[in-house]
Formats: sequence, structure tokens, C-alpha cells
Amino acid sequence: MAVPGRASWVQPAVTRRAEEDREARFARLFEDYSAPIYNYVLRMVSDADRAADITQDTFIKAYRKLDTVTDAAATRSWLYRIATNTAIDDMRRRRMVSPMRDDEPVFANRPDPRPGPEAEVMAGTLDERVQRALMTLRPNHRQCLLLSDLEDMSAMQIGEVMGLSYAAVRTLLCRARGEMRRALAAEGLAR
Repeated sequence: MAVPGRASWVQPAVTRRAEEDREARFARLFEDYSAPIYNYVLRMVSDADRAADITQDTFIKAYRKLDTVTDAAATRSWLYRIATNTAIDDMRRRRMVSPMRDDEPVFANRPDPRPGPEAEVMAGTLDERVQRALMTLRPNHRQCLLLSDLEDMSAMQIGEVMGLSYAAVRTLLCRARGEMRRALAAEGLAR
């Protein structure tokens, strides 16, 4: 009677190479898009910590579904779509959650009002009044403007990200720009 030995399983070279290719592909994706996705999300939620969390969640979701992307040209739109959906989910979740009251004085629970280092850098690159005006826009208008003007996406690419037709994107962009003009005028930045 033979005693079963302890056989070690060695991963085939083909599988190992495919896994290494996948890791390298994700590393390139992260290197190319982590900063633009973070900046896009930061402008959507206007909170550096939340933007970092949403960006991290975006790349976790992207890593899990990396094998579903077949067209390299669609990768950017695909990633922005994940970021958009993750940010919208976060905004919805935060709207539904209300903080609990404690017996402690209210001032003890206040966050430090001073801006953090990321906020100081962002304030240097984006005028506060423009950011305030941007935050007054409806979320879909804000998203459309950010993708068009800051991420330099075409109407077709924006349509892919937002799930809209070309004509719907053009209409939405026109309305968003009008709404932004009115918000900037309210901030004293009208021409």
C-alpha cells in the first residue's frame, strides 16, 4: 500500500505569466489615472478624505473587473464611469445617514476648521469662488462640466461615462454652462 506523499502544486508558467501581465496592466492603469480620478472625485464631493476613499474604492472595483475591459480606447471612459457611480453611491449613502447626537457639548465634536495640506494645494490651483459655484450645480451638471472642461473629454466620451446619447450630452452641457454662469455671477465673477 502506497502512502500518499505530500505533493506540492506548482502554478503553471502560463498562468503565472498571465497574472503578472494583469498586475502590470493594473499598475499602469493606476499610475496613469489615479491623480486625474482623485481630482475629478474631489471636485464632485468637495472633501479630500472622501475623495481619497472613493478613489481607492474605484480602483478596487476596477481591479476586480479588469478582465472585462477589452478595448484599450474605452478604458478611460470605463474608469470614469466606475468613479462616477462610486461617488454618486457615496453621496446617496451620506444623505441617508444622519449623525447621532451625544450628550457632549457640540463644540467638542467639531472638526478642525483649518484646511489640510491637500486643501491648501487645491485652493492654490482652483479659486474658492469657482469651487463654491461648482458645488451649487446639480450633480449631473457638475459631472458633465468636470468631464468636459477639466478632463477634456468629448461629448461621445462623456456619453459613455454618463450613459447618455451624444445629443443629450450636448444639451446637458449647454444647460450646465448656463447654470455655472449664473452661479459664478452670484459669486461676483460675471463678465
